[in-house]
Amino acid sequence: MKLYFARHGETESNLQKRVGNFNDCLTENGRGQVRQLAKKLAGEPIDVIIASPYERTKETAGIIADKIGKSVQEVAFLGEKKWPNEMEGKSLNDPEVEKIFNLMREKNNADPDWHYSNEENFLDIKKRAYNFIEYVSGLGEKNILAVSHEYFIKAAVATIIFDDQLTYEIFRRFFHSTSLANTSLTICAKEQDIWKLITLNNLK
Repeated sequence: MKLYFARHGETESNLQKRVGNFNDCLTENGRGQVRQLAKKLAGEPIDVIIASPYERTKETAGIIADKIGKSVQEVAFLGEKKWPNEMEGKSLNDPEVEKIFNLMREKNNADPDWHYSNEENFLDIKKRAYNFIEYVSGLGEKNILAVSHEYFIKAAVATIIFDDQLTYEIFRRFFHSTSLANTSLTICAKEQDIWKLITLNNLK
């Protein structure tokens, strides 16, 4: 079984370095990025496409689906990390956003189940990543394209790599030491019931 993770195309929030929200759409450049990705995927033996229900991922998956002749199934597991409502739409450089980020980092390092307000914390994301991997393992498809978001793709990959040893601090280091560009491909494979990472952030 092969699992292809594709990050969505560029959005205005990406360009303006803002905290995104559910309804963020692709830019024209983002749509162009996805069309290039779709051409590349046309040469891959994709059996099924699953996608996050967010607008930017649905649009990305739809462009790819039209190119390779597959339908898209929405899968809630693939959604982006839910950030506190207080941060949505604000600049990443906003002092209040930076304050909340710093507080979450401090508190989650000591207590991974701590919440600032209505966000998903580390344990929430880790559980969702595990549930997603179990879900995909049960699909029975050989080659799956999953269209998702930077944070969740990295969470799923970190879960595959570190399994039960994954802690908040390990994940934070993994997240900040790896890149995941818009429309990059990250590929994992399951062989003899063991998942492993094949490639990360492939843009070729």
